[in-house]
Amino acid sequence: MRMTAPLAVLLLAACGSGDVADDAKAQPTAATVATAETVDGTVKAVFQPYQTPSDADSVEADWDRPIFSASLRALIERWKQDFTDEGPLELQDFGWFCECQDWDAAKFTVEVLPHPTPKDGKVEVTARFDPGWDETRDMTFELVDEGGKWLIDDIKSGSFEGGLRASLDRSIANPV
Repeated sequence: MRMTAPLAVLLLAACGSGDVADDAKAQPTAATVATAETVDGTVKAVFQPYQTPSDADSVEADWDRPIFSASLRALIERWKQDFTDEGPLELQDFGWFCECQDWDAAKFTVEVLPHPTPKDGKVEVTARFDPGWDETRDMTFELVDEGGKWLIDDIKSGSFEGGLRASLDRSIANPV
């Protein structure tokens, strides 16, 4: 009996410690993985500044917001290198997420349309919004999971021919 008890304790300890470590590797925490449940909230949050009454001068430019993937952020930073005091560049003279210069925060609405479940850390989501003038527009976001957050990797809309990435590339190649 004396040998059985210590052996059982050692076996239990060995099994227990290995399982905990393996479980931690196999099951990432919510802090490190963006979930399907957070997609709609992420898209709605993109439009939040347009739904909050504020002084237009105090509103952060859409391109400066921390909501873009690392690769799109790098492209935006390259585009911003051509900013001058002589006038706005292409894509610089309107709000990217309302496709407008003016909006009515009290009447601005947004609806996230049904979309597929994210796969491999990516999902495409369309939002239908009204900037407050009884005219709806659709904007499709390509989102990627980076560091446990859904970030915008591209935008397709009427203001971005071929997508935001393609529009930025054209603007960089042909600054006004």
